[in-house]
Amino acid sequence: MARALSLPAGQPRGTFEHAYSHTSFTTYADSAGLRQVLTRNGEVAEQPIAYVIGSGSHAFGYLVRVGDHLFQSPICYYTQSRSWGIAPGYEMDPHPDFSRPVPVACVLCHAGRPEALDSTLNRYRDRAFSAEGISCERCHGPADEHLRRPVPGSIVNPAKLTGARRDSVCEQCHLAGEVRIANPGKSPADYVPGESLEDTLTIYVRTRLSGGPIKVVSHAEQLALSACARKSGGKLWCGTCHNPHQSVTHAAAYFRERCLGCHAATLNKAHAAEGRDCVACHMQRKPTSDGGHTIFTDHRIVRRPEASDAGDPVFDLKPWREPQADLRERNLGLALADFATQKKSAAQMVEAFRLLYRIEKKFSSDPAVVSALASLLFIAEDTQEAEKRYRQAVALRPDFAPYQVNLAAALLKDGKNQEARECLEKALQLDPLLQSGVEILSRLYRESGEKEQADALQIRYRTAMGYKQ
Repeated sequence: MARALSLPAGQPRGTFEHAYSHTSFTTYADSAGLRQVLTRNGEVAEQPIAYVIGSGSHAFGYLVRVGDHLFQSPICYYTQSRSWGIAPGYEMDPHPDFSRPVPVACVLCHAGRPEALDSTLNRYRDRAFSAEGISCERCHGPADEHLRRPVPGSIVNPAKLTGARRDSVCEQCHLAGEVRIANPGKSPADYVPGESLEDTLTIYVRTRLSGGPIKVVSHAEQLALSACARKSGGKLWCGTCHNPHQSVTHAAAYFRERCLGCHAATLNKAHAAEGRDCVACHMQRKPTSDGGHTIFTDHRIVRRPEASDAGDPVFDLKPWREPQADLRERNLGLALADFATQKKSAAQMVEAFRLLYRIEKKFSSDPAVVSALASLLFIAEDTQEAEKRYRQAVALRPDFAPYQVNLAAALLKDGKNQEARECLEKALQLDPLLQSGVEILSRLYRESGEKEQADALQIRYRTAMGYKQ
């Protein structure tokens, strides 16, 4: 965990061709550090690498810093195959570049303390991370009292917790689910070990998992399906088998001992013989649906290896654990709205709208609810109602640039070009590198005959993003 985010020293160099977009990538180092270059249709963009994401057990990802913004590089180095490849999510992108924003939720489980600027999407303080790797506090909570009085009980020991409070310590990073919904006024960074994760956010998972590829961060979900976990009466948890303070050198022997801790009395001698590899047979390694060219251990412990079956796509969601009662409709509605938009599921959009519309008055000062309703209405082409709620969202968070862009999109649909222009210009004052705002405003300038302004806006943005002019 201490190597989950690092400075780019000693990283591999090489080239990669993304066939889908006809983009070539080169990674090289000079006296200034590690750099990546993309070339496509005669255009060239280059960025220095600011941070490396991942320990390298499976892959390295890369972050670039443009001013106070963090963006993701579109390529990864896959250590299992010792090869370069496209980063997850860019596979079918016709124009992969260095423009994907990196909000706190994306780096929280790779860095000790992200230092994001309030009410921004991906802007950070001069020192973006006050602790680069995962620090002790991520699992043990605030250390001030322990440093003043280092005795047992002065800091959280996850092994001494029970139920949701214990499991939440691991699930904060090892259970991504399909959607995570923060409680009103909360951020994922607000979780404190010793609390239940639901005090901060709710994780939504599919009602049924297929037997196909697993998700990279689904360890807790898979483990919960195991007979070992279900029959343990809540005793089996991540810490039963994993010691986060220890690097395992001989994994097969180490985990065999963990298994025998429970199963030694029930296995015949041959099955429990020294040298047997329990994990190889009972915890299959599988490809991932969201991790590029990586293979991960499926934490669903099975009696016998099972054939993979992609199964039918499942679009229903359920909470991993329910939030407090007064947030259940709110959080589920937001989760369905997010998931339905990803999957383009009209039925789920209707269900999300039904839930959120029912609670709209109760959560009229909640920008997440107001904005989600507006977006669902916009997709349904009810532009006037969408505009009304986008205005409300902007009033609730006037300094959040994406809300200004959303309102502008609705205004343009309604023919209110001048007001839309004002919203977009406001958005780019707040965040000059918000790509959606740049694209819409430059198009609006061109449609208004202001070609020079459109060109200047594009040149400023593209120069910042590393394109050679």
